Amino acid sequence: MGNARIFEVSFEVCNKVGGIYTVLSSKAAKMTKIYNDRYTAVGFYAPEKSKFEIDLRDPGELRNIFEELNKEGIKCYYGQWRIDGRPRVILLDIRNFMYRKNDIKTELWKDFGIDSIRAGCDFEEPVVWGWAVGKLLEKIAKQYESDEIVAHFHEWLSGAALLYLKKKNVRIATVFTTHATVLGRTMAGHGENLIEQIDEGIKAGMVVNEKKAYDYNVEAKHLLEKKSAEEADVFTTVSETMAKETKFILGKNPDKILLNGLDMEKFPPMEELSYLHKKYKKKLIDFLQAYFTPYYKINTNDPRIIFISGRYEFRNKGIDILIEALGKANQKLKETDVKRDTFVFFFIPSSVRGEKFEVLENISLYNELKDHVEEIMPEIKEKLLDILMNKSNDRQLNKIIKGFITDSEKLSESLISKKQGYPPICSYDLDYNEDDDPIIKALRDNKLTNKEDDPIKVIFYPVYLSITDKLLSMDYYQTVIGSSFGVFPSYYEPWGYTPLETAANGALSLTTDLGGFGQFVLKTMDKTDGKKHGIMVLRARGRKREDIVNDLCDYICWVSKMSIKEIVEMKMDAKKLASEADWNKLASLYIEAHNLALEKMRRRFKV
Repeated sequence: MGNARIFEVSFEVCNKVGGIYTVLSSKAAKMTKIYNDRYTAVGFYAPEKSKFEIDLRDPGELRNIFEELNKEGIKCYYGQWRIDGRPRVILLDIRNFMYRKNDIKTELWKDFGIDSIRAGCDFEEPVVWGWAVGKLLEKIAKQYESDEIVAHFHEWLSGAALLYLKKKNVRIATVFTTHATVLGRTMAGHGENLIEQIDEGIKAGMVVNEKKAYDYNVEAKHLLEKKSAEEADVFTTVSETMAKETKFILGKNPDKILLNGLDMEKFPPMEELSYLHKKYKKKLIDFLQAYFTPYYKINTNDPRIIFISGRYEFRNKGIDILIEALGKANQKLKETDVKRDTFVFFFIPSSVRGEKFEVLENISLYNELKDHVEEIMPEIKEKLLDILMNKSNDRQLNKIIKGFITDSEKLSESLISKKQGYPPICSYDLDYNEDDDPIIKALRDNKLTNKEDDPIKVIFYPVYLSITDKLLSMDYYQTVIGSSFGVFPSYYEPWGYTPLETAANGALSLTTDLGGFGQFVLKTMDKTDGKKHGIMVLRARGRKREDIVNDLCDYICWVSKMSIKEIVEMKMDAKKLASEADWNKLASLYIEAHNLALEKMRRRFKV
């Protein structure tokens, strides 16, 4: 593609909000390797986040452009993104440009029919930012008029930039990627049978009634997304599942499907993961001991640790069917001779006041007991070795051991003597009524209340994982590596990074055939061998809810009963399957999209 300059535009550049941040940051090293200094990421300057993600540099040739934009209230920051590949990055601070919001909305209505009369700040801020990006790219195209330029826009949030370029007829090739349609996600989240509507609509040659967007008050975002897809030189999406959705929701087939990947070189090899798994599993078991043993004894001899993570979308993320399946599995496992406990974490962020006091207290007492044991062990070891070497008795050793036991019993009693009832379902105090929380309510309805005889025990952990928190004190990847099985039975999942990341970190993983990644796995793995794989694909398309729940229950019971040898073999298989979604294999799809956009731009401008 010659010396074309590539500008990749997203609201999530240096501004982590969701999965698109992972797409861009994991792909950056490969893009900079391909395009070198011709590749620049363009994003939104969020003061509380972005300053930690960018190393500021002198803008050089762009200084004059930045000064011109600053006069209009658009402040540009130039530097390198603090990620692998260190790509060039431009961030736009539009706080002093927001005064133009009504003018911009008016122009979008007059020129493109985008009705934003009811839109609020969640629409206005991205649109004003997008307009500012359009102005930036317009000036860059003028300064480098002898160079070809490709601008790649992600999601409706950057759509105003694309439409600005079209309105001004700027000679820039444009690519627009929708990762999930606004209206499709909204319909699914409100309980509509989106998959069935898409299948029936496509079969009948229909497009969704635009009234739906107005019914859900998302018309501004939907219309901006739809018009961006129509006006782009190349329209793309992230999976075959999403290709059907865009055809029905936006009325447009994608020109290219750009599968999402990961930079697999960043993930530890299986040999290292084996060591790390033991290390982090021990930390998880310590937490579980502190959490449960004040109430009753738990079996921590090779427990199964299962988790689900992601946004709090109770239906879209399949949280509802997971809880139903766990309830069934809990009853089923009671009828077997399996003595192993299975612990299930719900890493679903919500609004909290802080850690539950009783959980904090239990962890503090447990850590005190653990420190006491670790402190005395070197002295006991030294005395014991001395006795063995000299073949003599040592009253001092007996004294040390008796003192140790006495002190330990006091600490142990303070940990376990006063606890009544069952361990809490939720590890944090929510800042709303627990009884109104869908996850807690569903767990109770399915008799998952952490009774002593329950083989499946649950913990709702409603905050983002961090090594600085006061409970688990582990980051997300550490927790994944220490776990056995990540379960992501999403109803609505355009791609699905969480099951891919889980497998890349050497844990068993489950996704569904409704998501893009699930479809990718089905095509990748050998479907004729009849065995179960380390990445499991739950068949959900066109099936009854009861059948889906029963199958998920079977997967959970299977993993709970699995031997260590079987688990290790399946984890190796999961890791191998995940490597098929490496950017080294998938980045070429982006290059094809950029080249196609350049071809269409040349025809458009007759060059």
